[in-house]
Amino acid sequence: MDKGSFIDRDLLRRRRISVVGTALVLGLALTETVNAVVAPSRAPSEADWTSAAAEVRAGFQPGDLIVAAPRWADPLLRLRLGDLLPRPVAGRMDSARYGRVWEIAQRGARAAETAGGVLRLTSRHGALTVNLWEKPAARVGFDFLAAWQGARLALVRPGQGEAPCPMVSDRLQCGGGAALRPELVEVDTTLRNALAVDPVEHATLVLDYAEVPLSSELAVAAGLHNVWLRKAGDGKVRMRVLVDDVELGTLEATSASGWSLRRFDTAVFAGRAARVRFEIITDRARGRHFAFAAEARGL
Repeated sequence: MDKGSFIDRDLLRRRRISVVGTALVLGLALTETVNAVVAPSRAPSEADWTSAAAEVRAGFQPGDLIVAAPRWADPLLRLRLGDLLPRPVAGRMDSARYGRVWEIAQRGARAAETAGGVLRLTSRHGALTVNLWEKPAARVGFDFLAAWQGARLALVRPGQGEAPCPMVSDRLQCGGGAALRPELVEVDTTLRNALAVDPVEHATLVLDYAEVPLSSELAVAAGLHNVWLRKAGDGKVRMRVLVDDVELGTLEATSASGWSLRRFDTAVFAGRAARVRFEIITDRARGRHFAFAAEARGL
């Protein structure tokens, strides 16, 4: 076979690749054009939101939860139903304590808060669907965030013993700049009501609750606060959870871990009061603004 044949085949191959590449680019451009034209027609209108909000208001009961699906539609939901989402509800640790969940959904999405629920009501409002889900609600016997002022905080350094952190104004203040107080924090682009604390390197922050009535589970959630400050460091924060000096487990918070929730089985302690302790340590404190919440719960 002569050299010219090889050249002709190579030229043909390159032309085919060029044609395929051009077709893919044109196909992508056509898809984006169609989406740009069609998407606005699929978006919920003001009338859809007004109708859906009226449906929720008509059936809303105290203690209900209202969520949007997908989650990015939450600001639109709060614009119309924000008075039914007070700060304790909007910044909730999770949805376990809510037995009835109103969901305003679009494009076939479903909110995580409805998992395990039974659909009791559904109605269409243009591009929106209103669903009412019912599920067993957890009974919260003790809220560690609400009871924070009755806890004891101490800073423990190796070889130096334990240094108590007294109440100063609105916080428990430790030496070295560490402090603990309730705050509305941002973790993983979501607002949370939590206890906020800046860990200290080469030391352990110990938070003690002396008499906690326990039931079937201890739910604990944690993460790092502030999207900008999370980028300033790469350390890991670790929290040990203990009941009467028995370790139930740990939670770890990193820049990528988001709001991490664990449920520890406390059935062996059920029916009595026990000492619950949280121990917080970090390998690198820079940019580590730790936040957590916890509840003793039963069903």
